[in-house]
Amino acid sequence: MQPTSLAFLAFFLFSLFLYYVIPHRIQRYVLALINLFYVSTFGVLSLIYLLIASFAVYIFGMRLSKTRRRNTGSDLIFAICLFVAGLAIFKYSRLLFPFLHFSWLAPVGISFYTFKAISYCVDVAKGRLEAESSYLNCWLYLSFFPVFTAGPINRPKSFFAQLKKRRTWKPQRVEAGLIRTAFGCFEKVVIADNLLILIDSIYLQWQSASGGLLWVAMLLYSFQIYLDFDAYSNIAIGLSRCLGFKIEENFKTPYLAENISEFWRRWHISLSSWLRDYIYIPLGGNRKGTSKKYRNLIIVFLISGLWHGASWSFVFWGLFHGLLQIVEQLTHLSKKASNSLIRCLKILLNFILVTISWVFFKVTDIHQALAMLQKALFFPSFKINLSVLKISPAELMIALFFISVIIILDMLRSHTNMIKWFRKRNLIIRFFVYILLFSTFLILGVYGTGYDANQFIYIQF
Repeated sequence: MQPTSLAFLAFFLFSLFLYYVIPHRIQRYVLALINLFYVSTFGVLSLIYLLIASFAVYIFGMRLSKTRRRNTGSDLIFAICLFVAGLAIFKYSRLLFPFLHFSWLAPVGISFYTFKAISYCVDVAKGRLEAESSYLNCWLYLSFFPVFTAGPINRPKSFFAQLKKRRTWKPQRVEAGLIRTAFGCFEKVVIADNLLILIDSIYLQWQSASGGLLWVAMLLYSFQIYLDFDAYSNIAIGLSRCLGFKIEENFKTPYLAENISEFWRRWHISLSSWLRDYIYIPLGGNRKGTSKKYRNLIIVFLISGLWHGASWSFVFWGLFHGLLQIVEQLTHLSKKASNSLIRCLKILLNFILVTISWVFFKVTDIHQALAMLQKALFFPSFKINLSVLKISPAELMIALFFISVIIILDMLRSHTNMIKWFRKRNLIIRFFVYILLFSTFLILGVYGTGYDANQFIYIQF
């Protein structure tokens, strides 16, 4: 079920009603059944694999809590290897063995709950978290449906602490959650999916497109991928809020970053912080000299690339970001600019570099990606002939208008709580905005000309 579908809306509203009308003492069990049903909609394999994975998390957690006093890491290493092996078999077999792979059988959300399982085992082994004595709690942690398919990657300590608190019906909290969810749906359906129609029309005919038109596609894709990712995060955070759970922010105006290091502190925060805490720091971080620090950075970004997809283009994408960070540190470009003009120039340069890197994200054939970049960078014809690709100027202007709106909203919400501000407005104004957004959702979204309900990008990972 797509989070933006009418079927999901019906499922969620019914689940929300059931969740709050039943007695608190059985609330966890009802939530577990809701999660069970939701996971089952993605197929029997996804359900079976997750049931096994959550049982493994439970068993390893209990064992690690007993063995950590003896300072043995063998159980932890075995647990990590087991989870990584499952991920490798289903997701990465085709990368090394194209003739023998199981990627088509890959359970939905495996990348996300594999990392969650590893963080739970590590935290228990290190004494940062007490092992859960209930299998039900482990199942709820891995299967929590708002974040199941595409994150954010919530941390076990925060989730279990909230799980054990009493959650009651609070209209203000539910309204705030629904507003956040609605905004995410608007980002996805109205803007991101419609942008993708324009982008694909250029990418599919890139050989006949001018360098200028390729740049248009690359720039539009930068916003499309951001809006797609941010949309799911907003939906997940909003749905979780309705259920009484607080999920950490996952995106904080990433395209306003001055450098790649800052970009990764703003982009997919749950993933970048996970990689920092569970890979970069255990490898030694920046504590063992400059050369090993750079080595650790490259390792982290190679893993980040592989995590995103079983393709050499993703590996190259990760390597590109790692090398950019090293270059920035060597040239001291990672330092904050004091001059406003210099800061704007650094933001623009960083955005261009990120835009170039997204080509390897969009085009999984690395040779094609390099050919497209060569044409855009070294043969830049700025003639933009939209008629060749059957794109109307009106479609492009609408796309640019919505991108401008998102940029303004991003700048505003970086300084204030937009949902809190909106809820303080007059009821008539709020009702008018709701009607306007819903109408736009229908006209330019699900019932719009040429609309295609594209799956969230991160669900593929």
